[in-house]
Amino acid sequence: MIWNRLIRHLLSVFFGNFSILNAKYCLVFLTFYLIISVQVSIGQTSHFLDSLLRKEMPQWSPLLEHPQHFKISIIYTQISRNKNNSPKFQNFYWNYDSTRYFYPASLVKLPIGIMALEKLKSLKELGITKDTKMVSDSAYPCQKKIETDSTSENFYPSIGQYIRRMFLVSDNFAFSRLYEFLGYDFIHDRMKQWGFPGAHIANRLDPACKGDTSKICAPIAFLNTAGDTLFAQKIQYFHERNKPQRVGFKVGKFHTNDTGKRIPGPRDFSSHNCLSLGNLNEMMKRLVFFNYPESIRYHYNLGEEDSKFLMNFLGMYPRESDFPKYSDSKIYYDSFKKIFVYGCATPQIATDSLRLFNVIGRAYGFLSDCAYIVDYDKKIEFLLSAVIYVNEKNCIGCGKYEYEKTGYPFLKDLSLAIYNYEMHRKLKYPPQLNEFRLGESKVK
Repeated sequence: MIWNRLIRHLLSVFFGNFSILNAKYCLVFLTFYLIISVQVSIGQTSHFLDSLLRKEMPQWSPLLEHPQHFKISIIYTQISRNKNNSPKFQNFYWNYDSTRYFYPASLVKLPIGIMALEKLKSLKELGITKDTKMVSDSAYPCQKKIETDSTSENFYPSIGQYIRRMFLVSDNFAFSRLYEFLGYDFIHDRMKQWGFPGAHIANRLDPACKGDTSKICAPIAFLNTAGDTLFAQKIQYFHERNKPQRVGFKVGKFHTNDTGKRIPGPRDFSSHNCLSLGNLNEMMKRLVFFNYPESIRYHYNLGEEDSKFLMNFLGMYPRESDFPKYSDSKIYYDSFKKIFVYGCATPQIATDSLRLFNVIGRAYGFLSDCAYIVDYDKKIEFLLSAVIYVNEKNCIGCGKYEYEKTGYPFLKDLSLAIYNYEMHRKLKYPPQLNEFRLGESKVK
């Protein structure tokens, strides 16, 4: 038959002479091969998570049926405790592919905040802490001379204050100062040591610093209360060994150039920041479960006080901070950076039972959240990371995206679907969650 001959021909082209095989078995083999190829192309998906989403989110069926168009990717980490309260983790994926590019935007603030306290530990013997005055100088184009910080209690800039600002309201200026403290090479060497060799952070989220200029970091100095220099760090250049070797990181049907002109064709993100969703989810897990290093292959060089400091400001609302003080509740409302559960749409969150320790990303139509979600009273905890692309015109840099219309509601409903599942999941040993409780206390 023609069909049999066609199958044998195709198999012989790709796999050599299969004439001794029955066409029936060849067809089975080819079908299996095609199924596997399709699954690889659409990303890794857990049958359990797929069934859960389709059952709990029927209103989003059009998106769930077209995950490639919306570039949706989800990682849900289920946590089970033993009798000693030690956690065990199980990841469930939906359309996840670590090689598929998305722009992480402010998600890069999580590793930078962690690294800043790691590097600070090496200066501890010099009497330098996270609240020691840090001044920045200007020695290269786009660098800024910084000697004061009006948001701090003593008006001094410091590593601790920059972390507070960055984690509370996703402050880009604070991120750029921490980037300069770390330096391009330290960041990428540390990423490799953490086990994330494909991660890349070259853009410091300062539009004045473009291309390689962004990787050249200003001189900084730490001063004691008398104004004496405790440590001075020279201008930091970058090493070619840490430049990414990537191709194919292109997104969009159109993009805008530096003058705002719309250009046909995608934007090439090969030299832009890159963190896979799996990287972020793992970074958050290691920070949250700092006290359980036996369950994690790599862990951070942090003390318990450092870990709690970072967690506090990931979980707090802007109004709970005295320094920095965010008094304009119309701008910095409680769910200002809480996409999961609240959809960035709740002015004031009344309950302290539920907390989200998270970072978010929002740029070019990519909307993402990476969070540890906990309900102290209902004994619920899980990790959730997700990204969606809401850019109907598929134009990178045009500035018109469907965050409010599609992105926020979708991620909110996603998190609530998993929260509701967790509420009914039977646990042999309910988690003891007091270590993560914040309440209304003011955290310094």
